[in-house]
Amino acid sequence: MKRIISKFTMGKPKQMLRPTAWLFWENIFMTAPAVAIYFAINILAAAFEQPEAVDIGGLWKIAAVLLGILSIQYLLSLGAYLNTFLPATRNSAENKSDFVKKLRSLPLGYFLKKKSGELINTFTGDFLAIEQSMVGMFTGMFSVILGCVLTSVFMFIFNPVMALALYASIPVAVVIVIISMKLMARCARKNLEAKDNAATYLNEYLLGMKTLKGYNQTGESFGKLKEAYKRLMEANIKAESVGGSLINFTVSLVHMGLPLMCFAGAYLILGGTLNVVDYLALIIIGTKILSPLITWVRYMVVLRIHYVSATRISNVMEQPGMPGSGTVEEYGDINFDHVHFTYDGKNEPALEDVTISIPKDKLTAIVGPSGSGKTTVLRLVARFWDVSGGNITCAGKALSELDADAWMENISMVFQDVYLFHETIRENIMFGRKDATEAEMVDAAKRAGCHDFIMELPEQYDTLVGEGGCTLSGGEKQRISIARAILKDAPILLLDEPTASLDARNEVTIQHAISELVEGRTVIMIAHRLKTIQNAHQIIVLEDGKVKECGTHRALLAKKGLYEYLWSMQNQARDWNIRK
Repeated sequence: MKRIISKFTMGKPKQMLRPTAWLFWENIFMTAPAVAIYFAINILAAAFEQPEAVDIGGLWKIAAVLLGILSIQYLLSLGAYLNTFLPATRNSAENKSDFVKKLRSLPLGYFLKKKSGELINTFTGDFLAIEQSMVGMFTGMFSVILGCVLTSVFMFIFNPVMALALYASIPVAVVIVIISMKLMARCARKNLEAKDNAATYLNEYLLGMKTLKGYNQTGESFGKLKEAYKRLMEANIKAESVGGSLINFTVSLVHMGLPLMCFAGAYLILGGTLNVVDYLALIIIGTKILSPLITWVRYMVVLRIHYVSATRISNVMEQPGMPGSGTVEEYGDINFDHVHFTYDGKNEPALEDVTISIPKDKLTAIVGPSGSGKTTVLRLVARFWDVSGGNITCAGKALSELDADAWMENISMVFQDVYLFHETIRENIMFGRKDATEAEMVDAAKRAGCHDFIMELPEQYDTLVGEGGCTLSGGEKQRISIARAILKDAPILLLDEPTASLDARNEVTIQHAISELVEGRTVIMIAHRLKTIQNAHQIIVLEDGKVKECGTHRALLAKKGLYEYLWSMQNQARDWNIRK
């Protein structure tokens, strides 16, 4: 039980104490009127024997007690609401925040192994499920149990035969509940898998719409999406069919306790061991017990389904994050010392025995054929992953010993494929430095060469860009990303061929912006166009995950090796034209 509670509360079981206590007292006072009615029935029954001896004062006292009980019940219900629904909403927001923080601490490899739909459904559907559980079900279940136990003790003391009759069908109901919980858990897992597949296909369909339209495949791909939703529908129907039939059967079994109780009471009346007044009072109390018992049955089955969602969230929270807690106070050279790295699910290493030194405040270019490991070097420097073997250090400190977030505070990245958020241009530029002033933000935009075109937009810096920056051109997005990097003013800059997909005019503009950006920083730049890195302080040539050459542009040309071959191939490519 402790493990189950821990999963539902994301390791914070104390969240349940206050709402459980309030709901317990609320249930107790909801049962109390039945006891008061019992005494009222006894007073009225006595009047049949001696009509002139009706205890009017006793009835007034019972009425006053009932009024007091109802007043207390109202206050308890209000307190239960304020201490259940409102804290649950607050706790859910805190738990979601913890979940996002956990995702930030995980290496990129974890996300590559997951379907996009699974993570989306975990953050939305799974959190909604445990929020519903924590709002009333989980805490309500404990309060219902405690309330039923106390009321049942009263019944067993008063008349054990009637109490046993009421609970005679409960053992069978419990067995069916256990069976149904196992079946529902299996159905819930299949249902969540179907939801994940449908969400993944939908996400892929929307993101790939441009490509699908370009190849006239929207119909075929929609067929796959339609099939995914068909499987989701079948999973839902199966889960509801199994769960609904079993739950209704169990509820019917629990209801059987009341007629059994009536038969047992009639037998006792005929035997002379029970009077009619006590019989009626016990029946009334029995009905008060059955209602929460049925609620408990429904809660148990639904909670077992929600437990699957709680387990999925718990599995993410239990994933080992990027280790390390240190910080770098003085920046120096970044050194790769016999580094090996293999991506999850791959047999061949992406980097093998790489030993290089990236000098502080210098421009280091990385070149090589596709698949040679260039991007992997940048990802390892940024600590998107940790090395499989060897070590990477900065100023003598191993990156694996540093806090990943603290290390990333000192890195700016400009990618070839720029992603802008569906926010204003101002918010996108200030993304890496929220405390920047308006003047600093505008200055960064001017240095990146994007101020002029921003001022021509209808809302200028308050212009909303579409998701991913789809309302801007490639060159405009790239310049905004460079402005973002300039504003962050980090000492380490990683460039992943930021001009590769731009036209000549935009390329010149971006090159001027990058020149502003690289000054006084440790820069690592992936380059496909070798003419852009002729003035680099050093050029590292990779092939098949290994360092083949290292040196300046002139020195590498003189070696007549791989770099010289790539240079000559690019020169030939510049002379290429389409022949008729």
